[in-house]
Parts: sequence; structure tokens; C-alpha cells
Amino acid sequence: MSDVKVGDRVEITKYRDYDDYANGLTGVVRQVDSDDVPFLVATDTEGELWVREVHKLDAPATSDREALVTRAKELLTGTPHTVTDIINMANFLAGE
Repeated sequence: MSDVKVGDRVEITKYRDYDDYANGLTGVVRQVDSDDVPFLVATDTEGELWVREVHKLDAPATSDREALVTRAKELLTGTPHTVTDIINMANFLAGE
């Protein structure tokens, strides 16, 4: 697996083996799984897409931290949690 993680700003390099629909779009990684289409990317223009391959962009996005906090809130939904729990989850997702 690549060094791409949740919150990274990326360019989609391969949407699917059989379809190049989203190639070239940019966005922020929302989730990484271990299957053959592992990256959920919140694109800048087309909403969220599961894609096969991405290229990590060098420039940090201002929405990276926001994406991590949003994902942390989603993961903690239905549990008794505090703001500190959300921040700790976001830091965990960021690999900190």
C-alpha cells in the first residue's frame, strides 16, 4: 500500500481499470481500505468517489484537518464522545 493516508490532498490517477472517468480530479482522501479500490476521495467537483490509484500532492490543503475532523465525527457517531475524543480520533487518522 502507498503512503497515502486520510486527510492527504491527492490527484486521482486511476479511477478504474476499465474507466478513466475521474482521472485527473483532485480532492482529499476520506477513507483508505485494503481492497482493490482502496481510496475514498472527496473530490473538489464530483463529490465522493472510490478510486483505484491516487498520487499524493505536495501542497497541503486547508481542508485536510477539516476532513479528518469530519471523518472522526462520523466514526464516533452513536457513541458517547467529547470534543477531546473527536480531536484525538482526528489525530489518530492523521497518523499523529
